[in-house]
Amino acid sequence: VYGRGFVMIRNPIRRAVATYKRLQIKRPEMVKDMTLEQFATSHHLQDNFLTRTLSRNMNAPLTEADINLAKEILKRKFVVGLYDHFEESVRRFEAFLGWKVSESINSCQSEAVQEEMNLGYNDFGAVSYDSAYSAIAEKLRADLELFKFAEYLYKYQERALFGNAVDSLISM
Repeated sequence: VYGRGFVMIRNPIRRAVATYKRLQIKRPEMVKDMTLEQFATSHHLQDNFLTRTLSRNMNAPLTEADINLAKEILKRKFVVGLYDHFEESVRRFEAFLGWKVSESINSCQSEAVQEEMNLGYNDFGAVSYDSAYSAIAEKLRADLELFKFAEYLYKYQERALFGNAVDSLISM
């Protein structure tokens, strides 16, 4: 029997914007006087981090074979969670791992999730990224394709691993 990891995946464009905003808050000297579009084309935004990590191709130009390998690894080795469905994803991880979670832990978890969601760099209403969208999308092309596949896997795993009943698995 082989092990399976779990991964929380975020839309790469939203991840890039959040990274930019986080740097503005935590390390302003790194992005001083830099627009989001300039950030997207700079070395501060690593291109296709997830695809590169899964395919073990950290430096060479990515190929379709690299993207397909990353998809295959994601499919075979991971329970997929989506950042935009954070709480549901955490419940899936708990159910898959057989964790029995008490109400106090559940409450603490909800508070931690809410704190994460309330951070300033997760507020996308405050940043217009229309002009930077194409620059970000071009730099993260492989990760965008992998993310679309991850969204499919998320839905597929709901049926295949959880039978649409994550809540009933947790309460067992």
